[in-house]
Amino acid sequence: MAWYYIRDGATQGPVELTELQNLHQGGVIAVDTPVWTEGMADWTTFQHTPAALATTSGAPLHTCAQCGKMFPADDMVQYENSWVCAACKPIFFQRLKEGVALPGTLAYASIGRRFLAILLDGILLYIVELIPAILVGGVAALSPTGRQEALGVVANLLLVVFNLCLSIGYEIFLIGKYGATFGKMAMKVKVVAPDGSPISYGRATGRYFAKMLSGVIFAIGYLMAFWDPEKRALHDRLCDTRVISTQP
Repeated sequence: MAWYYIRDGATQGPVELTELQNLHQGGVIAVDTPVWTEGMADWTTFQHTPAALATTSGAPLHTCAQCGKMFPADDMVQYENSWVCAACKPIFFQRLKEGVALPGTLAYASIGRRFLAILLDGILLYIVELIPAILVGGVAALSPTGRQEALGVVANLLLVVFNLCLSIGYEIFLIGKYGATFGKMAMKVKVVAPDGSPISYGRATGRYFAKMLSGVIFAIGYLMAFWDPEKRALHDRLCDTRVISTQP
């Protein structure tokens, strides 16, 4: 978190909280030096900052895994490799009970499993789309000769609309409700938010249409997952989602 301080009538910064503490220990910042950071309604003095508390207590500073702010270790609790401030402790442990992954502990799904999931979804949708296509073709073939061409045009338009609605509804509903389509469920992968929590229907909708962009640009959007450290494709970057493995 960036902090600013006033020295000789001029605003200095930004500096990190630990650097603010070092400036105080070096005599650059006094206890009554005005300081400010984003989220504060007004300037305060250094003596009221977490850095000052840490200087007084001698405790090291740690970043809260929930809110991202820094506090002295004496005012925090440690869970495995994560530190949590007192204010965030209830929601932090509640999220653990709900199965939300800790920051940095997500197991990103491999490219191979993601590809197979897409392939399985494609096969499933093809089978479902094939049934009405056969039925419509049979009806058109049995219709009077003079009306076959007109019926064929109408039928094809209806099939296009049906297939489009099926594809959109299939992915948005399943991703929004379960975080995974049937193909992803079979491959034990799931779409989640950066902290491992489920995504909303709105984000699932945005991700569906963002996938079109990934494919339109010669599938480069999909290939980005190969060199991204979190295996994010373009649509994952745009919608801030991650694809993780649900199988240890």
